[in-house]
Amino acid sequence: MDVVDDELDYRSVNLETDLQTCLAFRRDAWKASYGSDETFSAAATIKWFQRIAKHNPESFLLVWHGDRCIGQLEFMPDLKTAEGESFAHINLFYLIPEYRGNGFGQLLHDYVIEALKRWGCRDASLRYIPGNDRAERFYLKNGWYKEGEPTEERGQLMKKNLSKE
Repeated sequence: MDVVDDELDYRSVNLETDLQTCLAFRRDAWKASYGSDETFSAAATIKWFQRIAKHNPESFLLVWHGDRCIGQLEFMPDLKTAEGESFAHINLFYLIPEYRGNGFGQLLHDYVIEALKRWGCRDASLRYIPGNDRAERFYLKNGWYKEGEPTEERGQLMKKNLSKE
């Protein structure tokens, strides 16, 4: 499958119509990170969705390739450090399995990074679960660096300075 950037469409999530898709994508991401969905909580996830959809709908997106929904993005672009500096946290990069490894992940990553820069973010953070070697390689390749030690519950924190790009 060839990747053409203008084939992707990023649309704000409408929880009334998109909830089941978003839950399915989050559940699959959970399985990829933790190896199973035994500890996945749909109720907690729905609460999170409601919070992010209300807080900043432009940062809770479904990704479409033609008429097919292929991914989901969740990020918080308007956080502040104690010193008042803008930073962002990326909560989810998700692609359905058949779109992984074909360059689409890079398009999603680049879209989010450019959006964060437009919001004036100087730095960004994200987490991944150690053992997800594919995610780790992808983030390192894209200039993310590990910060501190991983925790069992929250995984490995990674950061990226956006003002250097």
